[in-house]
Amino acid sequence: MDDDLRFVPPDVEFEPSRTNEVARLEGGSQTDDSEEQPINGRRSPLNGYVRMLTPEGGIFILYKDQYRSLFLTIVRVSAWILVTATGGWLLFSVSSLSAEGCLLNFGLLMLISWLIVRLPIKVSHSVEIRADAMILDGKDQFYAEDIGDHWPELHMKDDDPDRMVVCGICGTRFVEFMTANRLDKNDRTPEVLVADLRAAMEQLWGRREVTFETAL
Repeated sequence: MDDDLRFVPPDVEFEPSRTNEVARLEGGSQTDDSEEQPINGRRSPLNGYVRMLTPEGGIFILYKDQYRSLFLTIVRVSAWILVTATGGWLLFSVSSLSAEGCLLNFGLLMLISWLIVRLPIKVSHSVEIRADAMILDGKDQFYAEDIGDHWPELHMKDDDPDRMVVCGICGTRFVEFMTANRLDKNDRTPEVLVADLRAAMEQLWGRREVTFETAL
């Protein structure tokens, strides 16, 4: 008697609490912290972090990190110098305040301008794990067969614990796939992100060979 062969697809589990996020994504709207709804009567601790199943059977993750670069640092320092220099000129050359008053206001101006230019800039990123590829921000695509077993890992950048990158080997090249900078000292988005990425790859790439059950 011939054996019957039956394909057994891998199981993929998702959070039921993210159903509303799936509906918002399919409707074309963007995720906003101000639109987050309480989960079971409490506020979500995910802070804009979304994980969901896509219509193509992939796993989609949307997260936020802090934009940090050398160019941004140069712009911020230049802006701080320009603002304080202009304010200092107005205080000491134009205003009728006393020397003590000018110094006090100049110091306050320097402090306020420095706090303003140091405000964190949040940037949204997305990563989708499909059965054959990883897609970053909807445009950069890396194929599973090129990544192989070298799944992405979390690394510190420039010895700064708040600057993190998700990187790995693709083909024969070391690639920094995405940034995962912390939004504040208590932010653990980078750790959650890389754990979810590896779990998604385990589900969709870890059993890439066809699994069959033999039934008599």
